[in-house]
Amino acid sequence: MVFYPHPYAPYTAQPIQHPYQSAFRPTYLAIQQRGQDDPFPPVDIKRFNLSARRYQEIIKQADLFTRSIVASDQFARQLMEAAQASNKSEVDRLIRSTGITVSYQLLYTPDGLRIDFANNDSQSNCCHLRMVLGW
Repeated sequence: MVFYPHPYAPYTAQPIQHPYQSAFRPTYLAIQQRGQDDPFPPVDIKRFNLSARRYQEIIKQADLFTRSIVASDQFARQLMEAAQASNKSEVDRLIRSTGITVSYQLLYTPDGLRIDFANNDSQSNCCHLRMVLGW
């Protein structure tokens, strides 16, 4: 069987149906008229709203970190030197000195720093923010 990319075969006026195309295509009206047999549960935004609020907390924590780097050349230099020397305890101490209280994972390379902020607790594991800063 030959598949033509155009809707009509060459030299004919007959439309071609691709073998994987379904003859039935749901219309917009049919989708609108879902009734009691709807397979999806009703929408509940509580968890979604909680995730958004917790994400705002992470953004504030990331802002504390970046403000510390921008505000103090000495802090930025100490952080970069400790990271390049692979002094993990000093890097952690410097990051915690910015006021960050959320958990984070850190990866530093010769090209920069990647920090993944997470707002994890026993309730939920809803929000993560990855920040990549080059140097």
